[in-house]
Amino acid sequence: MKKISHYTIVLILTIIISACQNDQSPPNESQSIETEEKQANLASISNSAIYKEADRKQINHVHGIGYPGNRNELLVATHDGPLIYHNQIWYEATTNNNDYMGFQAVADGFYSSGHPGEGSSLPNPLGLIKSTDRGKTIEKLGFQGESDFHYLAVGYETNAIYAVNQQRNSEMEIGVYYSEEAKKWVEVVLKGTPDQLSGLFTHPSNPNIVAITSPSGLYLSRNQGESFTRITKKVAVSTMIFLEDRFIYAVQEPRNQLIVQTLKDGEEEEVTMPNQTLDTINYVTVNPQNEDEIVFHTISGSLYQTTDNGKSWIILINDGQIKK
Repeated sequence: MKKISHYTIVLILTIIISACQNDQSPPNESQSIETEEKQANLASISNSAIYKEADRKQINHVHGIGYPGNRNELLVATHDGPLIYHNQIWYEATTNNNDYMGFQAVADGFYSSGHPGEGSSLPNPLGLIKSTDRGKTIEKLGFQGESDFHYLAVGYETNAIYAVNQQRNSEMEIGVYYSEEAKKWVEVVLKGTPDQLSGLFTHPSNPNIVAITSPSGLYLSRNQGESFTRITKKVAVSTMIFLEDRFIYAVQEPRNQLIVQTLKDGEEEEVTMPNQTLDTINYVTVNPQNEDEIVFHTISGSLYQTTDNGKSWIILINDGQIKK
């Protein structure tokens, strides 16, 4: 791959940081069986050795949301450790309460970076890590004590990783890098991107497809970031999520709204939103076992969920306060 200039990379990353708020086959049969076995051996959240019903009432600094392990469990990555919402009950971790920055749910668990929680023996920063058991055990994938990746994009089925590296480490200069299963890292070109970027996202099963959100729209690449094209109107897009044949993105103008666009022909439709006036949406996720179950989080600390594709919504967290 060609490399863009160091000046352009620095410019792009400076803007991303300030915002803070070829084809690969699907997993083979043996990989699928292994994932199913891990899921079968994972105790019910109500019987988990490291989770209990949550006592916490206040949540600060959410760094991501998703459904790790392809289960009906919504995980909210917070500054003070993970919370899981399942069957209308909130659970909190009793150990490994790490600050999971760049949290990314995948079919067999989650990837993350960030900082260790109080009393942890993990290095600071965490580097790149993975867990397949809700954070009970942590697999170290590299850059421990070196890097805190605030911006990660990981394929839900492929585990293909795009990482924004904000400071030079032992393997990377400042830039955006791609890796399959956290092995060899290759710098991404980022040709055709806008001047201001806010987020990086990748397709669940096709690692070639990657998107960038920005104040001027959503930009899509089908060649691992070699080139990008704007595929939405020129409107501020704060976040998005890929599904198999479409994606959902959040716009800020003229109001905060979720829009679904098909990957094949670009047709769009709006998702019916809650009646409340909404702040900017900074995270959105979909339950892979029920694509009518959509969850989004706002910068004011509210979390909304629908299980019927927007016909009705409930508030799970209201301005940082857990609803029970």
